[in-house]
Amino acid sequence: MQFIPYLSFQGECAEALTTYARIFGGGTQLMRFSEMPGTDAMPPLAPGQESWVMHGQVDLPDGGVLMGADMPAEFGGQKMAGVSVALTLPDPAEVTRIFAALSPDARITMDVGPTFFSPAFGMLTDRFGTSWMLMAPPPDQPII
Repeated sequence: MQFIPYLSFQGECAEALTTYARIFGGGTQLMRFSEMPGTDAMPPLAPGQESWVMHGQVDLPDGGVLMGADMPAEFGGQKMAGVSVALTLPDPAEVTRIFAALSPDARITMDVGPTFFSPAFGMLTDRFGTSWMLMAPPPDQPII
């Protein structure tokens, strides 16, 4: 079984997924509402939402996937809340690098530092509203 984070945005999905692909590596795939085949089941979009992302994903170098979409309020969508993307990275240097790359205009919850469970752990909510928990495993434990 594979869990794949599916992030919700309100007009920032393309920029967010492009930013994540630059930070983590990998490529993006984006399908905009304007490219979607017509259907009567969909509520109408507000002006300007045709360019929003209906579905997007970042294909990560290790085979992982990060998905997301812009969720118009007309579809019952709202920005993310109550969930964090937890990411275990190979070493403290990579935690520090990723944390710094996600930090511009972010709300820092906990700066990167050692804890009783990790030599490097940090938490932040980036400028797109995605909450991140980044950590390196202890030297005697494999990456989960």
